[in-house]
Amino acid sequence: MKQAKRKIPEGQPERLSISFWIFYYLGQAPGDAYHNLEQCFIELKERGFNTIRVDSGAGLCYDSAGKPRGVLSFHAAFPGCCYLRQWPKITTGYRCDVLQSMIALFALARKYEVKVILSSWFYLHTFWFVERGIRDEFFTLPPEQRFQRFADELSLILKTLEERDLHRQIAFVEIFNESEVFPDKWHLSGQNASIGEEIDLMHRVRRWHESALRFLQERHPGILFAVDTSTAEITRPEIMPRNAQVWNRHSYYAWGVYAKVFEAPVFDPDFNFDAAGSHPELGAFLRPDLMSLDTIRANCGNDGEYEPGWYARSWLYHNLRRDMIPELDRRLAESFLHDLPRYRKALEDGVRRAGDLQEWLLPDSLMVVGEGPSYCPSLDFRWEENCDAYWDLIGYAAELTARQGCWGFLPRTNSGPDDPAWRECPERFYEANRRFQTTSAE
Repeated sequence: MKQAKRKIPEGQPERLSISFWIFYYLGQAPGDAYHNLEQCFIELKERGFNTIRVDSGAGLCYDSAGKPRGVLSFHAAFPGCCYLRQWPKITTGYRCDVLQSMIALFALARKYEVKVILSSWFYLHTFWFVERGIRDEFFTLPPEQRFQRFADELSLILKTLEERDLHRQIAFVEIFNESEVFPDKWHLSGQNASIGEEIDLMHRVRRWHESALRFLQERHPGILFAVDTSTAEITRPEIMPRNAQVWNRHSYYAWGVYAKVFEAPVFDPDFNFDAAGSHPELGAFLRPDLMSLDTIRANCGNDGEYEPGWYARSWLYHNLRRDMIPELDRRLAESFLHDLPRYRKALEDGVRRAGDLQEWLLPDSLMVVGEGPSYCPSLDFRWEENCDAYWDLIGYAAELTARQGCWGFLPRTNSGPDDPAWRECPERFYEANRRFQTTSAE
């Protein structure tokens, strides 16, 4: 587990305590979590954070000719459905100038001495909210051009920040979130590909990524550029860009609790959504007037680029009986406590594997843990907020991460103003951040 200590660049905090404000620019209407953005920064510092991780706005700030897009319209990700936690509560007609929102965010970051991590979820989630023309512009772009297209726009965004002397607030920049998933997401992987063909594909995608990173590093030498992955368990490490200066890895070591208790059936290829009410395990938790999966798909324009699991997840949480939430909360907490040793081991194994992979592929990089450990889609559940053992495990993760010599740590996705714990138990965040900041590296 012991890792060599990497040099922290001058002007950067010794440690980054990270809060996740992914789509802050879509949550600024009256009553929304980010409506009073300055108050969010004040509360951020009160909870022990010094860094925020946000969507970079790449794809939404400039067009392909380098012209600012100005005010854009956005819509709900799953129209007609309940809102999932961590997704903005927008309705059709929400309008925003993302570039101007970014400038305002950075001005407040400078005022409150907060660092900012930039990333992009465009091909994973952001396209859910955007105008169809912008969505099509990027999905019709050949895959081999996508890293560079986003690097081009990031460079314009960074230049805009540099002109205002706001770039000093940047901790680091990622071209894409969870970039190792794109061979599948972009339909590049063949079902019957040989191992050699698969490795050739990984090398090809790596070249695209490395070229785009090199482009940004040459134009903005004072800024760190990163690779972001969904896990430390990279099946094909050949995809990792070797010139990344930071590795932001995610650590969802307790993700499985929801699948084990009640989610798993909807991800079974043989699950009958139309007869779900009679399912022996799930049926009792579903409302009688089910919204069909076909309706949810149709409301999203039958967009085939949505990962199918998100359609299923949206269907499930929309159709849950609200009067059964307390029982599900009880079962989730009970299951988590039963499997706590397994989650603890998954955390420890992930730390060890990440250290090994870093030493092998990115020995001169800084490491950050930017997401984890679970994903709770419901706005109604509260077992996580109320479970001391859950937060003790997060505190243990903070200490392990610090001892490994990692530069940054996020307690949980999303640890921001739209997280129920932000208001209901802010001391939980403060304690996790304290344990990360005060634990010595080995």
